[in-house]
Amino acid sequence: MAKIQANYRIDSEQKKQAEAVLVKIGLRPTDAVNMFMHHIAMFGELPFKPSVPNVETLQVFQETDLGIGLTRHKNIDEIFEKIND
Repeated sequence: MAKIQANYRIDSEQKKQAEAVLVKIGLRPTDAVNMFMHHIAMFGELPFKPSVPNVETLQVFQETDLGIGLTRHKNIDEIFEKIND
């Protein structure tokens, strides 16, 4: 199969974060993009189900962006203690 070079513009911070994740799982960015494109070509769909957030979800996004309704925890154990109360 012939290979071509493709150029896409992406957010630099997202690229940096994604590459950090890919390193942890042992994938090169090129491999990840190839897997993504292969899935689309093979199944005719994205490898995830995109959806439009509902009004309630959008409101929560806006509030958390403003720091409203957030709680702070020292560690994961404290989070689970709070959930199990």
